[in-house]
Amino acid sequence: MQSKKLKQTQRIILRFFLMGSYEHIRRLIPKLRPAELAELMAYIRRPDQIRFLQLLFEVRMAAPTLRELPTELAKDLINDVSDETISEIIRRLSPDDAVDILAYLPEDRQEHVLNGLSGQERWTLERLRLYDQDTAGGRMTTEYVAFRQGMTAAEALAELREKHQKSNFHYIYVVDETNHLMGILPLRNLVFGSGAIEIKDLMVPDPVKVHPDTPQEEVARLVSDFDMLAVPVVDEENRILGVVTFDDIMDVMEEEATEDMYHMAGLDTAERVFTPVSRSVRLRVPWLIINLGTAVLAALTVSLFRESISKVVTLAVLMPIVAGMGGNAGSQSLTVVVRGLALGELEFASRWKAIMKEVAVGFCTGSLNGLIIGILAYLLYGNLWLSLILFFAMVANLVLAGLFGALVPLMLRWAGKDPALGSSIFVTTATDVGGFFIFLGLATLLMNYLHIPL
Repeated sequence: MQSKKLKQTQRIILRFFLMGSYEHIRRLIPKLRPAELAELMAYIRRPDQIRFLQLLFEVRMAAPTLRELPTELAKDLINDVSDETISEIIRRLSPDDAVDILAYLPEDRQEHVLNGLSGQERWTLERLRLYDQDTAGGRMTTEYVAFRQGMTAAEALAELREKHQKSNFHYIYVVDETNHLMGILPLRNLVFGSGAIEIKDLMVPDPVKVHPDTPQEEVARLVSDFDMLAVPVVDEENRILGVVTFDDIMDVMEEEATEDMYHMAGLDTAERVFTPVSRSVRLRVPWLIINLGTAVLAALTVSLFRESISKVVTLAVLMPIVAGMGGNAGSQSLTVVVRGLALGELEFASRWKAIMKEVAVGFCTGSLNGLIIGILAYLLYGNLWLSLILFFAMVANLVLAGLFGALVPLMLRWAGKDPALGSSIFVTTATDVGGFFIFLGLATLLMNYLHIPL
């Protein structure tokens, strides 16, 4: 990295840190945002990162900065911090963020950290830990603003000023005497409404809400569809339990995008840049072995036509073009369909329409590319039959690419699996094997017409 990419304040902090001028650093740190402080960790040697984290802790900036660090690095750092310090860091975080930090620790240390909290703090975190992390319950925070429906607008404004000046809230929720969610009170309605009117008359009734076991993907879709900044989480009796805020939804979207990208590449989502070499090897080997098996299958397909290749060596030069184009086209179809499934654009009931569309695209793109490579082959080798074989093989393989690029993720979804899980491996295998077989098969059938001068 080049330090010139940093802001001047960041560069000054780094220089003071190298000089050991910690008092100056304590005065400068509050001038930076948590994300900017997290950037500095990349410029500090591993042994010194704990000391820098300690400085952040002294000025109450350690907690938000940890949330901005890559997960693996945050885990690594937090495991070198004392239980008492972690307990104090957790007190300064919202409950949902505190649970995430707590999850970085081994089970035995989690218990020690929880013992350092007050009864109310521990009860809040223990309740959130009951929910799966990939659900609305696992993502929600219990910090939200709710008023009783019988309050007037003037009373609500007074309480807002008195008790919630430092609260970070997106919406005001209206509840009844037993905490049942009645509606959402837009701040605009509260501010500009008559002070004497009850807030139940200013609220938006029947708001969009989710249950604790709602998958995080569904929560993200609702936020996107309804342009919300937060979603309330309610129990079976419609009592509000917490809210999932927009920043957590952004994390979900990032995780889902990462998951799809990793799965399409045959990678485990647990792997990151900071993952140790030994763990990365263990995570990658299974899919690479599967990929090796598919490569052997493609090689065996080619071996079926050894005699044809020995007679016309030019076939060995041209066959990777057909297979390679099929793999690229299959990846395009696969990406479009996986995205459609992830965003809910493609309902499973319309699977045949999606499949036929990708097949049609494959036919059109295959015809165009087949025509181009056919003409080039004729100019190079002067054999019309070879050009025709290339053309038809290209068309057939790109149709195959469109078919499998759409079919594989749909079949995985039908089986209850992630549509991106290993899809690229299966699609590439289909286009490699299909491309080699079609091209070399046609060449073998028309071998008598392939008189190509060396």
